[in-house]
Amino acid sequence: MRTLIKVAWRNIWRNPARSSLIVAAITVGLIAGNFISAASVGWVNQSFEDTIERRISHIQLHTPGFIEEGEARHRIEGGLTIVQELQEHPAVLATAGRTVLDGMAASPHFSAGVKINGINREWEMNVTGLHEKIENGSFFTEEGRLPSVVIGETLAGKLRADVGSRIVLTFQDVEGEMISASFRIEGIFTSSSTVYEERIVFVQTQDINELIGDTDAVTEIAVLLYDHDAYKHITEELRQTYPELTIRNWEDLAPELALQLGMTEQALLWIIAIILFAVGFGLLNTILMSVLERTRELGMLMAIGMKKMNVFGMVMLETIMLSMTGGILGLILSFGLVRYLHTIGIDLSAVGGENLREFGYSPVVYPDLEMMFYFKVAMLVVVFAILAALYPAVKAVKLVPAEAVRQE
Repeated sequence: MRTLIKVAWRNIWRNPARSSLIVAAITVGLIAGNFISAASVGWVNQSFEDTIERRISHIQLHTPGFIEEGEARHRIEGGLTIVQELQEHPAVLATAGRTVLDGMAASPHFSAGVKINGINREWEMNVTGLHEKIENGSFFTEEGRLPSVVIGETLAGKLRADVGSRIVLTFQDVEGEMISASFRIEGIFTSSSTVYEERIVFVQTQDINELIGDTDAVTEIAVLLYDHDAYKHITEELRQTYPELTIRNWEDLAPELALQLGMTEQALLWIIAIILFAVGFGLLNTILMSVLERTRELGMLMAIGMKKMNVFGMVMLETIMLSMTGGILGLILSFGLVRYLHTIGIDLSAVGGENLREFGYSPVVYPDLEMMFYFKVAMLVVVFAILAALYPAVKAVKLVPAEAVRQE
């Protein structure tokens, strides 16, 4: 077997130019495929982290009526007590009780429908880290005559408002009456999603609750877990503990994200497979040409007693070794490229990347791939090498020694 491997390796480099070309093709194909895959995974991972850690958290609790109507009267009974109970749960990293209302935000220049989030500053810092996204101003640290509001950069632009400007928020109180109140913009936050920036505004719980007529009101409870993979188990546990509430996890709240996560790796492996399928034709042609050029030589080997299975194995080895040479180079180089770009990121702002924010993606992507993905790609290289080798190998063993040795 060792001798067969040596012979196969030497046969590969009888025509170094042709072999080098197919190795280069495999290497470049894998680098391109892994780069595309890493960029896609990076976008999806960033979207997941931004959605879970910055917006919806792992689990949310509401009353059934609030989900249907979004009104202040559908409050969680004993909401503050439930928040405290959840904060003591061993699987819970952080919990935030909120007063969430549908309303309008207006300035002298523009008005828009918004979702008003009444938040506790400390709770929200632990659950969403919103304070880290403040681009201008501060995060509820100032006191003044008017209650403060923090809005997104996109909404601020449409309202033509800045830090210190006044806007009017309109919403319903617990009795269903319309309330309008002036708020001073204390901070402006940024997000990977322009829709989120335009749609969501934040005020302090004590300010909004006083206006709606219930100082202890909680309409939404957000839960962030230590272990992301435990969300299904904890969701079921909370449903049994609080049967009167509707409890949804991030898969229920963002089903499109769950679908995207589930399909991404399979779709990317298909992309790699298509690239390798195309390169496989070049590999097949290379090995077939090598077999045809050595027809007389192979005939002589079989004439002096070399078994057909050894001839078959030699051609298979040549193909697999040639493929793995390009595959190993491609995997090593693509791994280094992905790790480097994961560190520095790729800023697409200069080439229209800002438009990605309309779809909830950051214009700066940090490519990333798990080691298992590289292993799966290596397996694909071997599979396609074997498939590409079958026809030339079968062609070789079908040679008739007496006829083959007479060929020039």
